[in-house]
Amino acid sequence: MDQQRIQNVAYQYLCRLEEAKRWMEACLGEELPVPTELEEGLRNGVWLAKLAHHFSPNTTPLRKIYDMDQNRYKAQGLQFRHTDNINHWRNAMVQVGLPTIFHPETTDIYDRKNMPRAVYCIHALSMYLFRLGLAPQIQDLYGKVQFTEEEINNMKLELDKYGIQMPSFSKIGGLLANELSVDQAAVHAAVLAINEAVVQGDVGATALALRNPNAMLERLQGALMAVYQEMLQQARTAKTHSAATGCSRAEKDMYEEYLSQTEIQDNINKVNVRSAVELVDEALESGQEVPLFSALQLPALDLQGLRVEHSPWYLDQLTSARQHCLEQGCVDPLEPEDLQQSINLANQEALCSNNMQDAVRCINEALQRADSRQTLRCLLNSDAMLPDVLPFAAALYHQQLQLLQRQHPQGELQQEELYVAVEMLTAVAMVNQALEAKDLRSFCFSLRSLTAGLSDIHDDLLHRYFEELLGLKSRTGRVLLTWNQLQEGITSVNITAEEDQQRVLVLELLQQALAGGDAREVLSALLLPSSGVEDVVPANASRYLHLLTHAQRLKAQRNGDPRVELSLADIQEAVRRANQQTQRAMKGALALAAVNQAVKEGRANQTLRVLRLPEMALEGVAPECSAAYQKQLSSLLSIKAQRGDSRSPWVQSQTADGVFYFHLSRLEGNWDKPQGFTHNALFLTNQEIQGVVSSVSRRRGWEEKEDLLVLLQARSRGFLLRQRLSSRLLYLRSQGAAATTIQSHWRRVVQQKAYRQRIQFLYGHWRAVVKIQAGLRMVLARRRYRARLRYFRDHVGAIVKIQAFFRASRAREEYRMLVHSTTPPLAVVRKFVHLLETGDGDIMQEAELLHLRQEVVTTIRSNRQLEADLDLMDLKIGLLVRNRLTLQEVVSHCKKLTKKNKEQLADMMALERSKGLKALHKRCRDRLETYQHLFYLLQTQPLYLAQLIFLMPQTKSTRFMETLVFSLFNYGSDSREAFLLLQLFTAALRYEIRLKVEQPQEVVTGNPTVFKMLVSFYRHARGQNALRQILGSAVKDVLNDGALSIRTDPLDIYKTWINQTETKTGTKSSLPYDVSAEEALSHPEVRRRLDIAIINLKNLTDRVFTAITTNLYKLPYGLRYTAKVLRDALHSKFPEARQEELYKIVGNLVYYRYMNPAIVAPDGFDVVEISAGSTLLPEQRRVLGSIARMLQHAAANKHFHGDSPHLHNLNEYISHTHGRFRKFLQAVCDVPEPEERFNMDEYSEMVILNKPVVYISISELLNTHTLLLEHQEALGPSPSDPLRVLLAELGGVPSLEELLGDSGGSSADQYKMEVSLTLTSRFDVFNDQDQSDSRGVLLSTKQLIVDLLRTQSGDSLSQLLRTSTSRDQELQHGWMMHRRAQRDARTPDKMKRNQSLVADGNLSLEEKKRKIARSLRRLEALGVLTPPDSEAQILQMIAKDIRHQRLYRQRRRADMLRLKQTLSSLQEKSSAHSQQVDYYSQYITSCLDSLTASSKKRFHDYSKSSGKKRPSLSYSAARLQEKGVLLEIQDLPSTQFKNVMFDIVAGQQTGSFQVKTRFLGIEMEEFPLKYQDLLQLQYEGVAVMKMFDKAKINVNLLIFLLNKKFFKK
Repeated sequence: MDQQRIQNVAYQYLCRLEEAKRWMEACLGEELPVPTELEEGLRNGVWLAKLAHHFSPNTTPLRKIYDMDQNRYKAQGLQFRHTDNINHWRNAMVQVGLPTIFHPETTDIYDRKNMPRAVYCIHALSMYLFRLGLAPQIQDLYGKVQFTEEEINNMKLELDKYGIQMPSFSKIGGLLANELSVDQAAVHAAVLAINEAVVQGDVGATALALRNPNAMLERLQGALMAVYQEMLQQARTAKTHSAATGCSRAEKDMYEEYLSQTEIQDNINKVNVRSAVELVDEALESGQEVPLFSALQLPALDLQGLRVEHSPWYLDQLTSARQHCLEQGCVDPLEPEDLQQSINLANQEALCSNNMQDAVRCINEALQRADSRQTLRCLLNSDAMLPDVLPFAAALYHQQLQLLQRQHPQGELQQEELYVAVEMLTAVAMVNQALEAKDLRSFCFSLRSLTAGLSDIHDDLLHRYFEELLGLKSRTGRVLLTWNQLQEGITSVNITAEEDQQRVLVLELLQQALAGGDAREVLSALLLPSSGVEDVVPANASRYLHLLTHAQRLKAQRNGDPRVELSLADIQEAVRRANQQTQRAMKGALALAAVNQAVKEGRANQTLRVLRLPEMALEGVAPECSAAYQKQLSSLLSIKAQRGDSRSPWVQSQTADGVFYFHLSRLEGNWDKPQGFTHNALFLTNQEIQGVVSSVSRRRGWEEKEDLLVLLQARSRGFLLRQRLSSRLLYLRSQGAAATTIQSHWRRVVQQKAYRQRIQFLYGHWRAVVKIQAGLRMVLARRRYRARLRYFRDHVGAIVKIQAFFRASRAREEYRMLVHSTTPPLAVVRKFVHLLETGDGDIMQEAELLHLRQEVVTTIRSNRQLEADLDLMDLKIGLLVRNRLTLQEVVSHCKKLTKKNKEQLADMMALERSKGLKALHKRCRDRLETYQHLFYLLQTQPLYLAQLIFLMPQTKSTRFMETLVFSLFNYGSDSREAFLLLQLFTAALRYEIRLKVEQPQEVVTGNPTVFKMLVSFYRHARGQNALRQILGSAVKDVLNDGALSIRTDPLDIYKTWINQTETKTGTKSSLPYDVSAEEALSHPEVRRRLDIAIINLKNLTDRVFTAITTNLYKLPYGLRYTAKVLRDALHSKFPEARQEELYKIVGNLVYYRYMNPAIVAPDGFDVVEISAGSTLLPEQRRVLGSIARMLQHAAANKHFHGDSPHLHNLNEYISHTHGRFRKFLQAVCDVPEPEERFNMDEYSEMVILNKPVVYISISELLNTHTLLLEHQEALGPSPSDPLRVLLAELGGVPSLEELLGDSGGSSADQYKMEVSLTLTSRFDVFNDQDQSDSRGVLLSTKQLIVDLLRTQSGDSLSQLLRTSTSRDQELQHGWMMHRRAQRDARTPDKMKRNQSLVADGNLSLEEKKRKIARSLRRLEALGVLTPPDSEAQILQMIAKDIRHQRLYRQRRRADMLRLKQTLSSLQEKSSAHSQQVDYYSQYITSCLDSLTASSKKRFHDYSKSSGKKRPSLSYSAARLQEKGVLLEIQDLPSTQFKNVMFDIVAGQQTGSFQVKTRFLGIEMEEFPLKYQDLLQLQYEGVAVMKMFDKAKINVNLLIFLLNKKFFKK
C-alpha cells in the first residue's frame, strides 16, 4: 500500500507539472520541455522571469532578464547571475500581491532543493492571476494525462531525494482565501453552517445561515432564498459526487466536498444574475424606458457605463438585440454579456449623437464670429459627421455657411443642412483647386460632379468654361469663387456661345454685300442685332463700304489669300474708324464755316478765337496778330467777292481722310458728292486761311526778336575773344617747364639774399641767441614740470589707487587667462613663469617636509620591527608556558627517562597534537596570520567586498551583510572602522551604479543592496538616536494632540458627520449613508471639514518638515556623504540628467528609505517612547501616514491628479515644499570628505597604538573563505593581486577540526564559536617607484622652456626657437643659471634636482633651443604630445604647473602639520612598544629564572661550594644515544661513542648553555645553545637538529633533558 501511495504521489506531481507547463505555455506563447525535464529547465529562471514580465512588465522589463535566449546556459551551464532571474520573478509576485506563504526561496529553484514548492507556487500564482484577470485559468489534468512507468519511477526517486512532504495543491484556493484580513474561524464556521443548512433543505435555515455577517456574502435578496437553496443544493451534490469519484488520498481536504465561501458567493451571483436578466426582459416587452433603466441598474448585473439620459438608446438597442435573438430561435433572455455589449453600443450611439449636436452647435457659434480658422476646426471635427472638408477653403466655408445661417428662419443650421451645404462647398472648393492648379482634367471632373449642383453644362464648352472662370477669378481678385460666381460664369459662356453662332450668320451676309459693293446691303447687315456691331450710323453707309472693302483688300494682301474674310473685330474697327472720320470732318467743316462767318462780321477777337479752335488745326496762330489776321482775311474775302459769288450752299473741305461735302444752311455733311455740286466761291478754304496766318505770324516774329538778335551778336564776340585767350593759355601751358624755371630762379635769388643777411646777423650775436633760447626752454619746461608735479601731489592718493587698479586689473586679467584659457598666450605664461622658481623658503620647507617624511617612514618601520619583536616575544612566552605544561604532563607519567619510554616521551613532548587555529605551531600560526592579513585587506580595500556583494544575489547578500560585514567592521564602533565601513558603502554604491544602472530611476526601482545595508546600519546601529533627535519632538507633538483629526477622504468625512449628527440629536439622519465622493462634496459641511483637515495637514507637515530641516546637522554623517556620492556618481554616468531628477533620487534615499518609515511607525523605530502594552491608536497612525504621504509627494514633486480632485489645491503647497526639500537635500550633500571628517590619511594605519581586532565566528570565517575562493578571479583578475596571493597561501577551505583541533562539543556549537583576529598588513605601503622615461623627458623639456621664456620674448614658442640669441640675452641667462647654481648648493642632497636637470642648466641658450626641439619630437613619439599642437600642449602643461604651485605650497604646509602630528603619535606608539618589549624581556627573564630557581639541590650546593663555577652535566655519547637524545655522529661508528663526552654547562644568561665535547679526554669544540632557540625549533616542527655540523640531536628529548636537569619540575 505504501508503495502504491508513493507512486500515486509521483503521478499526481507529474500531473501538476504538466498543468504548470501548459499554463506557462499559454502565458508565454512558447513551448516548454516535457514535465520530466521542466524542473531542470526552470533552474536558470529565464522562463520564470519571462512569466514575471507577462503579468508585471514594469517590475521585470525584458532588458533585465539575464541570458534571455539561454545561449550561455546551453554553452556553460548554470551561472550565479541566473539567480537574478528567479529574484525578478519573486519581486514580481510581491508586486502583484501574491501572499508570501506561497513564495519559494531562490535556492529551492537554483539549487533544486525544493522544486515541488516552486511548482506549488506556480499553481497558486495561476489561481491568483486568474482572479485578477491577468492570466488564463490553469487546467485540471489529474487522470487525463498518461506517463510511462519509467517516468513515474524516476519522479518517485527525485521526490525521495527532496525528503520533503508534498504540498497539498487542492488547498491553494483555501489558503488564498485565508489571506484576507478577517476572522478566519468565524468565516469557516459560517460556511459550515450554510453547507449543513443546504443539505437539510430548509429554506428558512439556509436564509438565516446566508444572512450571517461572518459569512461575508454580498447581494443577498430575500425573494430569491428558495432559488438560492435549490442552486446551492445542486452545487453541493455535484461537488460531493466529484470528490467521491476522484482518487482517495490519505489526507483529504474538507472543502473537497463542502462548498467554499467563494463557491457559495458564485452561486448566489448566478441566481441574482438570472433574476435580473428576467426583469430586463420584462421591461423590454413593456417598451418603457424607466422600468428598463431600473432593471439595468440592478447590482447583480454589474453593468458598467449606465447613464439615465441614454435610456431611449438603451431601449432601441436592447429591443433590436432581443428581436435578433428571437429571429435566430433563441427565446432565453439576454445574458449580461449581451446586455453590456448592447449598452456599450447604445452609449456609443448616444455619445455620437450628443457629440454631433455639440459639434453642430460649435459650427453655428463659429459662424457667428469672423474667424474662419475656428469654423474650419469645427467642420473638421469628426463628431459632426460631415463630408470631407478642404482646409484651404476655410474662408469659402465660413462665408457661404454664414450667408445660409443668416437666411435660415431659426438662425441656426441643422446637421442635414450643413451636410448638403458642406458637400456642395467642398465640390466648389475642388473646382477652385483645379482652377488654381490650371488642371483642365480635374476641372472638368469637378465641374460635372453631381455634388456641385451646377446646371446647363455643355461638354463642348468645358474649355471655354475653364478660360472664363480663370478670367473671372483674376478679374475679381478672389482667392476662391463662390457657387453663384461659378454658375454665372457658366451661364455667361453659354450666352456667348449662342451669340457667336448668330454672328457667324451675320458675317456671311456682310461678306456677300461687300462682294456686291452695295452700301445699302452692307448697312442692312450691320444693323442686324445678332451682328454685334455697335454705333452703326446709316448716313455713313458709303464710308463703311469703303473702309470695309479697303480692310478686306489689305487683309488679302497680308495673308496672300484673296478669299479671306473679315472678322467681327475687323468690321467693328472699320465702323469705328468710319464714324471717327465722319465726326472729324464734320467738326472741321463747322469750324471753317465759323471762321468765314467771323471774318465777314469783321470782329478780330472772334476771328482769333475760331482760328485757335483745335478742329481748324492751324499752325503759328499768335494772339497779338489778331488784327492782322482779320485784315488779311478780309482782304482775301474782298478779292473773292470781286471775282463773283456762286451762291451755292455747298462747300468742299479737303481732309486727311478724303473730300467732305458740307451744306452751309443745313449744317450737314456727307462723303458722297451731291448731285449738281457747285462750290461756294466766297468761302475761304482751310489752305487759304493757313497761308494768311503763316505770313502774318512770320513778319511779327522778326519784329519781336530784335533784342534777342543783339544779345546773340554780343555772345558771338565774347566767344571769339575767349577763343583767342584760350589759344594763349594753351601756349603758356605748353611752355610750363620754362616758366616754372624762370620763376623759381627769381624766388631763390630773393630768399638767398634775405637768408644771408639773417645768418650774418645771428653769427654776429650768437652768444646772446644761445642764452636766450636756453633760458626760454628752461622756463617753459620748469613751468610744465612744476604744474604737473603740483597736480600729482594734490592727487597722490588717487594716482596710487589708479596705478594699483590698473596693475591689479591687468594682473587679474592675465591670471584669469592663465587659469581659465585652454590655450594661454605665450606672453601670459612668460609673465607668471617666475612663480615656478623655488626660493630659500621653499627649500627650507621642502627640506623640513622631506625630513619629516623620512622620520615618519623610519618610525613606522621601526614600529613594525618592534611589533615583530613583540610577536616573537609573545611566541616565546607562549612556548615557555606551553613547555612548562608539557613538562608537567611528562613528569607525571614518567619519573625516569629510559630507553623503554623515550619514544613515548618524544611524542608527548611534540606539539603536533595541540592543533587548532591558535595552536603554538608554525603552520597554524602562519594560517592565523594569513587570515589576519586577509581580513585586514578586506577591511582597508573596500572594492573587494563591494564586488563580492554585487556578485551575490540580494537575498544572500543581505544575510552576508548582517553576519559578516558589520562584524568585520565592528559595527563602526570607532572612527577608523566607521571610516572604513563608509568607504565600503560608497565603493559598493559606485560599483553598482557603474555596472548595473542604465537609467537614473533604476536606483529607485532596483532597490540596490547598498541602500539596504546603509539604511539598516544608520537606522539601527549608528543612527537610531539621530532619528529620535530629529523627529522625536515633532512626532510627539502630533501624537499628543488627541483632538486633531485629519481626514481628507470626502466619504469618511461625510460618514463621520452623519454619525456625529445622529449621536448628538438621537434621531436618524435623513441623508443617505452610501453616496459617491462627488455627492459627499456637494454638502457645505463636508467641504468645510475638508478645508479644515487640509489646513491641519499643511500645518502638521510643516512642523515635521521644519524639524527635519532644522536638525540637518544631526543626520548621520555617513548617510549624508553617501547621498553626496550617489548624486555625484549619477551625474558622472548620466551628465545629461537634470539636477532635479538627481535630487529626487537623493531624496528617495534620505527621506523615503531612512526617515519615512520612522514617521509612519515611530513606535517601531524607537522615535517616541511607548509604555509597555500600549500601541498607537488607528487615528494617530492615520495622521502620521497622511503627513508621511505629503512629505513623500513633496520630496518627489508628485501632484494629486484625477484620482483625488478634492486635493488639487494641495499641489501648490507640494511644489513650494519641494523647493524647500531641494535646498535641504543640497545642504545634506554639502559635507566634507571622510578623510577630513575622520582625520584619516595614508599614515593613519601606522599610528594606531592598538592593532584592530575583530571577533568573527567560525562559520563566518569559513563562509567568507569559501566565497572568496569562488569569486577570486572576478575580485582579483591578476595572479599578483594581493587577494589572490593571500588566498593561494591559505589554500583550500580548512575543515572544522583543522581550525579548532580536538575540542569537544557539538558541531553546531563549534560553528558558533568566535575567534579574535588581530588585523595586520602583509604588504608594505612604502614602495619606491622609478619614474618613467617619458616623465623625465617631459620634466626636462618644461624646465628648458621655462629658462627660454625668462630670457627671450616672442609671440610663439616656434618663433623663440627660430630667433637667434643676442649677447645680452646670453648674459642674462648666464646670471640666472649662476643664481640657480648657488641655490642648488644650499639645497640638501636629498632635495637636489636630477643630475640631468642640473646638466641642462649648464647649456647655452642656443643649445637649449636645439634640445627643446629634439625633446618635443621625442615626446610626440612617446605619445605624450599630439602633433601638430605639441607646442600649445606643452605651454598648457607649464600653465597648469603655475596654477598648481600655490595649491602645492598650501598642501605642503598642511602636510607638514599633519606629519608632525603623525610623528608625535608614532613616537608615542614607539614608546609604548618599547615599554612593552622591555616588559616582555623582563617577563621572559623572570620565567627562565623561575624555571631555574628550584633546580636540583646538588647544583645549588655545588654552586655555593665552588664559588663562580656554573652547574653542568656530563654524558657520554653512548649514554645520550641510549636516552634517545643523540641519534648519530657523522663519520664516527657507534662503538666509539663511549670515548666521546658531552659537557652541558649553564651560561651566564638564564636559558643559555655551552655544550663542550671531549674525545679521549681531549677537548674538541664548543656549541652555544639557547633554550628559547630549542623551543623555536620545536614550534617550527623541527624534530632533529645538528650540533657541531656532525651530531644529530633529537630536539624534543634534549628539551626534556634540560627541563629535567636544569629547571624545576
